[in-house]
Amino acid sequence: MPKLPPLPGSKAAQRMESKKQVELDRKLRELVLGGQVPVDVGASVFYFMTRKGKLRRLELTETQAKQLEDGTLGVVERPEPAQIEHSLVPAAVAEQMFAISKKSVRFLNRQESPIGFMSDDEVKEQQAAEARGDEPKEDTEDESAEGEETGTAEAAAEGTPTPEGGEPTPS
Repeated sequence: MPKLPPLPGSKAAQRMESKKQVELDRKLRELVLGGQVPVDVGASVFYFMTRKGKLRRLELTETQAKQLEDGTLGVVERPEPAQIEHSLVPAAVAEQMFAISKKSVRFLNRQESPIGFMSDDEVKEQQAAEARGDEPKEDTEDESAEGEETGTAEAAAEGTPTPEGGEPTPS
């Protein structure tokens, strides 16, 4: 007689789920570590949204900000045992990660369907909301959703890319 899968919600099912998540995190971390690009700290500020709906900023060189704008680099999650960090990776690595876990890619300017794109106005709106202490919107898109749509409102956003200003400020 074939062994039946554990009942949903049972301890065994939770253990299986947890094991799958650990395996997924390991796979994603290996992809990131294998392809990540060190952040060149510079005067360009680039904003992206975390999975928990919080705004994060990266301070990069104009070159890296341009690569994010052009879609040759992406911002992805790097699952570490204690917390989730964020890394820059080439678009090809971000695409591989997106295939495994849609939520792991926080920003990638793809031609047809950009991920995590926010206009300057949306960034300002989000900063104001966080300053007011508004509850962030959880990123609840379904991991197993088939198809190319990203399912996030942020991905549908049109408008100008997020890196702020082009001129380095004189010190």
